Amino acid sequence: MADAHFKMVVLHSFRHKESGVIVKGYSDVGGMGAFYLKSGAGSRKHNLSILHPLAVIQVMPSTRRFGEMVGIKEFESLLKLSSIRGNVSKMAIALFLSEIITKTIREIEPNPGMFRFVEQSIQELERCTEGVANFHLFFLVKYIGMLGYLPEIPEETKGMLFDINSAGYTAGNTGNRFGKEESRLLWSLYRIPPANLGSLRISGEQRTKFLAEVLRYLSYHTGHDIHIDSLGVLHEVFSK
Repeated sequence: MADAHFKMVVLHSFRHKESGVIVKGYSDVGGMGAFYLKSGAGSRKHNLSILHPLAVIQVMPSTRRFGEMVGIKEFESLLKLSSIRGNVSKMAIALFLSEIITKTIREIEPNPGMFRFVEQSIQELERCTEGVANFHLFFLVKYIGMLGYLPEIPEETKGMLFDINSAGYTAGNTGNRFGKEESRLLWSLYRIPPANLGSLRISGEQRTKFLAEVLRYLSYHTGHDIHIDSLGVLHEVFSK
């Protein structure tokens, strides 16, 4: 990785003392990773505003390593994401998507299919004009499939509820299941194209309940609790 450009989706960046910035991201050549950018006195000047959640950048790594982290020599933005950066709702979604990716992808090896999916999802969020408040729900349903936990979605649910253990719709209302509204919403989000997200009428309370159920589903199948700190931001932004 230290001798060629690579693409990376920025998930989180933060100052490290006064001499640098640690950038956590998902790259097309190495999966999940942390990188170090020197930014103190005497270092090359960089536009750090580019390193926002879900930014897609091209990185030229340096030959230096900082502990286990690869150094960043140069970087540049590959996608102009003015709509995401200038929209409070989209930025809240960007924070959520960044956090869920960070907490559910462990691989430090390339996964072209997953990287392509994440990059395309960012572009869809940037283009989205109708149903923005539903985009993170749509993403999450597609994302669990990319992680390998694709639910079995029938042509018709006929009042059945989604069962977490079996990852499919079953009759009855006992067991580890989604509620009626959440089961219906899962079916709708799985089948709807992103351009039609505005046609879904979902209240803030329904969004909150659905997110909780999907995270419960992911926690069950990954074998560890997934706690998302940015849920509070989403709830505040999309409470209506």
